[in-house]
Amino acid sequence: MKLYTEEQLLNTAEAIRDYLKNYPEKFHESMIEKHLKNLTFIELPTDDEIDYAETQMPMNTFELGAKWMRDKIQGGEQ
Repeated sequence: MKLYTEEQLLNTAEAIRDYLKNYPEKFHESMIEKHLKNLTFIELPTDDEIDYAETQMPMNTFELGAKWMRDKIQGGEQ
């Protein structure tokens, strides 16, 4: 799952508005595509990655914290 920040989405919307308003239509698609490719996404760790990282730590705090954060971001248990 790829996640983007609110700031990134607002900047992208503003950039797209600018492209549509100020550039010839023949450039819209390529400019928007380039902008979207340059976005940096946040990727949640998989369960396997969480389980592996847990084995590298002496206590289960990492796993609990990582799963809690993943659930919060995905809108799970509040």
